[in-house]
Amino acid sequence: MKSISRRKFLGSAALGAVGSIGGGGLLTSCTPKESKGYTPLQSEIPVYIPVTGDKANDGKEVRVGIIGCGSRGSGATDNLLTAADKVKIVAMADIFPDRLEGLRKFIGDKWKQTVPDEKIFYGFEAYKQLCALPEVDMVLIATPSIFHAVHVMEAVENGKHAFCEKAAGIDPTSCRLFFSAIKQAQAKGLCIQTGAQRHHHRAYVESYRRVREGMIGNITSGVVKWNQGAMNYRKRRPEWTDMEYMLRDFFSWNWLCGDHVIDQLVHNLDVFTWFSHLKPISVVGMGSQLQRRTGDIFDNFGLDIVYPGGVRVNAQARQIEGCANDISETITGTRGIWTSTDMSIRDFEGKLIWQYDYEAEKAQYQQNNPYVLEHMDLINHIRSGEPYTWEAEILVTSSLTGAMGRESAYTGAEVKWDEYLVSNQSLMPEKLHLGNIENFEKIYVAPKMGKLAPDMR
Repeated sequence: MKSISRRKFLGSAALGAVGSIGGGGLLTSCTPKESKGYTPLQSEIPVYIPVTGDKANDGKEVRVGIIGCGSRGSGATDNLLTAADKVKIVAMADIFPDRLEGLRKFIGDKWKQTVPDEKIFYGFEAYKQLCALPEVDMVLIATPSIFHAVHVMEAVENGKHAFCEKAAGIDPTSCRLFFSAIKQAQAKGLCIQTGAQRHHHRAYVESYRRVREGMIGNITSGVVKWNQGAMNYRKRRPEWTDMEYMLRDFFSWNWLCGDHVIDQLVHNLDVFTWFSHLKPISVVGMGSQLQRRTGDIFDNFGLDIVYPGGVRVNAQARQIEGCANDISETITGTRGIWTSTDMSIRDFEGKLIWQYDYEAEKAQYQQNNPYVLEHMDLINHIRSGEPYTWEAEILVTSSLTGAMGRESAYTGAEVKWDEYLVSNQSLMPEKLHLGNIENFEKIYVAPKMGKLAPDMR
């Protein structure tokens, strides 16, 4: 990644300027002019509004290879096949045969598609074999987050379009690699779509349109939350090695998922990044592991994120049973407040200014699942022949913001964007294998920020 200078990355599409956008969406300028009594927010970034119906546009067959066949890989595959006709699964790759064969059977039973044995690949290097296949047009990636950037880059280098689940990366090294893949995709005329499905949730899209039109005025602050009960986890089986255990329970291990401040809260951070067109200056965070049964990650976070112009965001993430749950975003401006809790904009007296009409959406569309609509938009772009990386660019910023929050919470230090962006931190192990790890129980423990108070006795 030494070929990407700090200045070039800071001025990149991920952080300020949009890349090529086409087919399947509306691209509108955000230059300031009065619109319905509001002044649109100024930005160099155009406002992209996806246009999706109930099915992707008809066109050439799209042949897909799947990398990562677990629960999300299975769900994303089903979403893709629901979104478009003439999509064929032609190859599959995973580390574990049982997960791959489960999805392979599902594809056969529900979608009547058969993937031949010679197009099935296992192991840490299986993604390379799949991406090298000339018959693969697009790669669907649903692996643990640490591998996303590596797998997307391999797909792009082999001339493939890619759909990749969030996050873009979990440390500066993987985020820079993902961004490099985006720039290569743009140069090659390829599409990269990411699993930030709120970008295709119709209520979020319409909310974004109105915020950019200036309905809440200039953005001043935000509150984003992913507070839920305990996360699903896997109990260790006696026959599993240390590495297999972590891979099968990867949502519980920092080096695989980047902690849930990225794995889940990145969705909410991404909404603010998307709506505001801002990147952070610094983050101060705190957190701990209080009630988790497995893994080395925290189960609660609180972040204070500072943006240019004095804009601040309070971000919360929690995975603890018996607490108040809230998964939402609220953005405050100089004229009013938008919230996702009821998809509304109100003034400071509580008067309703605008609210999304779900009934009208149901009357107009049969397909309203954002997990399906994001694949629909991707297929539309592939068939139109125009590159599309806009959401991936936003997700790079959001993912790095989450990583900053994690590092601040783990250490207690203030983490600054300009410094963290260019750091050499990488959570990828030097060597990948399926065996045991020496001193496993001592190495993989939750960190404790700060220092023990002095002994005052």
